[in-house]
Amino acid sequence: MKYLVLGSINIDLTFRVDHIVNAGETLSSEGVSRNAGGKGANQAAALGKAGLEAYYAGKLGEDGRWILSRLASFGVDTSLSVVSPDCHTGQAIIQIDKTGQNCIVLDAGGNKMITDDEIDSILSYFSPGDVLIMQNEVNSIAVMMEKAHEKGMRICFNPSPFEKSLLQLPLSYVDTFFVNEIEGRTMAGWEKVPDTDAEFRALAEDLLSLFPSSTFVLTAGKKGAYCISASSGLSYAPIVDYPVVDTTGAGDTFCGFFLAAVERGMTDQEALEKASIASGIAVSRAGAMESMPSGKEVFGE
Repeated sequence: MKYLVLGSINIDLTFRVDHIVNAGETLSSEGVSRNAGGKGANQAAALGKAGLEAYYAGKLGEDGRWILSRLASFGVDTSLSVVSPDCHTGQAIIQIDKTGQNCIVLDAGGNKMITDDEIDSILSYFSPGDVLIMQNEVNSIAVMMEKAHEKGMRICFNPSPFEKSLLQLPLSYVDTFFVNEIEGRTMAGWEKVPDTDAEFRALAEDLLSLFPSSTFVLTAGKKGAYCISASSGLSYAPIVDYPVVDTTGAGDTFCGFFLAAVERGMTDQEALEKASIASGIAVSRAGAMESMPSGKEVFGE
């Protein structure tokens, strides 16, 4: 089975700071680094590192070719990506404070310039039953969903960053949603941000009621993670508590390793546990792709 990530790719410029800069404040950094990033590219890296047949396709400029090489080193096929002289690669400016928390400013670059013809060309290499993984950092999401659905592909969607306009997409085509507590409660129309186990379980139930044929994977930060579907019911796994160095890419790691665990025939409960281990390892290391564990570290293979 092929796993295609059709999504964003960014050059991450990361500043390590004492605290996230305030309005009107100038702050000296304690260090700066340039890394490969973007939710799409990060999720592809996680899939590749987890041992799946992973493909990454996106649109970028010549300045981002080195990221494609990085992905290839993780076992990801990047041959379907569009490198265009008419755009630059997406950019992200990231601040990471001394507690490991981050804030991010994005410039989309080629991520928002994907054409319908390019989508057709990319999807032509895939078949019914193959998996498309998407996020909300590229344009033409509705087109991607429609065309993948027509081909009989399974669709996974991480609606991040969340915008209410996403609710107008053909979300009934989505087989698996990956949401955090903010995205989940906004989708469900909750005013309150969930905080207790009972509230997270109620939120998961409400999400499933919106799309009963889908699976929802709901991450709850330090409160753990939940998975719910009509066929398997509700599962839960606590976090695996590692010392936090850098939270960048933790959710992308979770997504990739959850899918890899399911591909290995694990139950939802087991998949949550493996994904929690993988994301715990990732936050204990600096960087996004670089911090992700190998499949052997997580699955023992």
